[in-house]
Amino acid sequence: MSAIDELRGDPGNEHRPVSTVAAQTLMLLFGMLAVCGLAGVLMAAFFVPAVTLTSKVAEEGVTMFDSFPTELEVAPLNESSRIEAADGSLLATFYTENRIMVPLDQISPHMQHAVVAVEDRRFYEHGGIDPKGMVRALLSNSVGGPTQGGSTLTQQYIKNALLMDAVQKGDKEGIAKATEQSYGRKLREAKLAISLEKKWSKDEILNGYLNLAQFGPSQYGVQTASLHYFSKNAADLNPGEAAMLAAITNGPNQYDPVKHPESGQKRRNEVLRDMLNQGYIDQPTFDQYSQQPVQDMLHVQNVTAGCADAGGSGFFCDYVSRVLVNDPKFAATPEERRKLLYGGGLTIRTTLDPGKQKIAEDIVNRKVAPDAQKGFGHSIVTVEPGTGKILVMAQNRTFNPYQDAGVGQTAINFNVPHQYGGGNGFPVGSTYKPFVLTQYLETGHSIYDTVATARGPKASFPARCLNRGRWYQPSDPWDPDNAVGFTLPPEQTVLDATKFSVNTSYAQIALRIDLCDIGSRARTMGAVPASFNRLAQDAAATPIEDIYGSGLAPAALVLGEQNISALDMAAAYATFASGGTYCVPTPITSVADRDGKEMPTSGSQCSQVLDQKVADAVSWVLEQDLSDPRATGKGMVIPGQTAGGKTGTSSREYHTWYVGFTKQFSTAVWYGSPTGNVPPQGTVVDGRTLSGDVYGNTVSLPTWQEYMTDITRGLPNIPFPDQPPGGSLVGGGDPQGDQPAAGGDTVPDVAGKSPEDATAALSGAGYQVSQREGKSDRVPEGQVIGTDPEAGSQLAKGAPVSIIVSAGS
Repeated sequence: MSAIDELRGDPGNEHRPVSTVAAQTLMLLFGMLAVCGLAGVLMAAFFVPAVTLTSKVAEEGVTMFDSFPTELEVAPLNESSRIEAADGSLLATFYTENRIMVPLDQISPHMQHAVVAVEDRRFYEHGGIDPKGMVRALLSNSVGGPTQGGSTLTQQYIKNALLMDAVQKGDKEGIAKATEQSYGRKLREAKLAISLEKKWSKDEILNGYLNLAQFGPSQYGVQTASLHYFSKNAADLNPGEAAMLAAITNGPNQYDPVKHPESGQKRRNEVLRDMLNQGYIDQPTFDQYSQQPVQDMLHVQNVTAGCADAGGSGFFCDYVSRVLVNDPKFAATPEERRKLLYGGGLTIRTTLDPGKQKIAEDIVNRKVAPDAQKGFGHSIVTVEPGTGKILVMAQNRTFNPYQDAGVGQTAINFNVPHQYGGGNGFPVGSTYKPFVLTQYLETGHSIYDTVATARGPKASFPARCLNRGRWYQPSDPWDPDNAVGFTLPPEQTVLDATKFSVNTSYAQIALRIDLCDIGSRARTMGAVPASFNRLAQDAAATPIEDIYGSGLAPAALVLGEQNISALDMAAAYATFASGGTYCVPTPITSVADRDGKEMPTSGSQCSQVLDQKVADAVSWVLEQDLSDPRATGKGMVIPGQTAGGKTGTSSREYHTWYVGFTKQFSTAVWYGSPTGNVPPQGTVVDGRTLSGDVYGNTVSLPTWQEYMTDITRGLPNIPFPDQPPGGSLVGGGDPQGDQPAAGGDTVPDVAGKSPEDATAALSGAGYQVSQREGKSDRVPEGQVIGTDPEAGSQLAKGAPVSIIVSAGS
């Protein structure tokens, strides 16, 4: 309760002459009475013979009173925001003040009575100020008697509202004015209280106070305090619990029943006595609750701001917060977005499936202990094809964003790109080959084309975005080897090259297309280096050669010696499952403000980026890879489900992957050291010490199979589209040519055009056209920045091309 603490805390009262204090007291009194119309009545009732009243004192009080505003103008209170899983269960709370606003009909009548009884017994009788209590308190304080408080609940609400408003705005001068020990401040609060009483009902004022006041060391409002101390809603408080909370407001730290149970219990009983004396409870009720030990009342539930209390979902929670803070549709600036997140009272419903998340957490933590030798990491992330919803994000660590993070704890999210709280991704190995295959088929080739298997150094690869239109390293040619366990024939089909992950054959495939186009194709599916900042200005228009820099080379763009996040890999493979539709992965279903109104977010952004025939063909190939016991998938199918995928093993086996999908779920699994390139030999997985060669099908594939089997159990099977046996898939190309196959064409340059003109040009060239926005500080808003794939790319007619339209900077 503010008035008592203020006057007690005013050291000036101890040293000022009684006559001076009395004069100031009368100034304050006359100022208040000036607009009350009660001066005559009060003078008769509370004549003070010890002080001579002068017209000058009265005049000064009235003048001061008139100088203060009559309207309370404050911003809405900070209210904590909730991040929820898809089923509405709470993941985390974000706040600067831990406050949950509730209407009065959701606050126990006992709580309402307790506050009125102890803070303002004449609350329902006065008009904002209590003259009788005010005069008693002022005179006692002015002559050095026992310190008394004269502030009504309305005045206390005004004082706290002004203070909170200044704090929320970072207004240091406003904070000083709201907390200064002066009669001027009291006069301002009194005038505002009188004005507020004319506009608000008593219930509205009481409700405002109960949501605003501090009911614990870091608990604001009765709902938050009730959940903290008693693990129940404010509507369910009994008289003893209500008295305990009302007691705390007088000294949130001093009377905290957790830290100071004796003083808390004593103060609680004083409140109960007030409730008894004022008829809010009877004697048996008083006896019952005043005799109850405080410890028996408490069922403390601690809530920490942020994601540290979100358990295994902490990494997903952190990702959600970063997505919101970087979403320009949510609010104009990052600072505004943070303020909304930490004080806007938002309800953020996410895509996380708690049941599937629990399955993933249990598997990765059982397979690879968080505190295991060498500190190896294991992660699972799942995206829903066709929507981009992130259903699962798990890793074998505890989320800890603080400096005291110990073994098995981290704030680094193994699954996401750097700009969203991840590292720089991990080398994806042969899980990149499906992007090479996709570009190969998009340019009119077939999976039944034949390619050579022989090893040999290669100094040049087509790369139109580089100098001389090629990658050229005559002094250091690229000479990939294979990791197959049998003798290869001189030639094999592209299908077999994929199933058995033959590096030398994929080098031959890359020679028939273009490294830059492979990178651009993967980019349309969201697969780019994790270090590339897609939040930067002009990110959407950044040329592929600038994204990769010196890393644009066959090792990266054929065999996956580049770091990509697991989330991006899962989303990219979801493109195959959805028939060519790529969706930017999203963790958020909806955001509602404190009034329940939905707020704008970028949400899921989906577009057709592959010819459906190509997407279906790649899906079919990856199904063969998984189902054939001789192939890298080792026949580790999901019972009752059609599925496909690809293993990945980085150079020297440092990082191993499996990325695979059904029609319902696309999942990426990674195993490796999050700190760098560390050999996996000697690490323990599921109780077994690894030795010898460690591939994608050694750790990650078994984890993927177990997890996908568990989450699809009982679901109907949705098969991949049928493919003609021995047919072209996709076919029509020149299987031996070094140039793009017949039927290929060149994407025209439409940069700088209007979206309408660009669409017309691309449609006229025979392409399927979609549109998306990108930031640019060079291209005016509404004009085309470029296309994806880029202008000059070799692309078959009928394939999709995205126009990137400038949204300005």
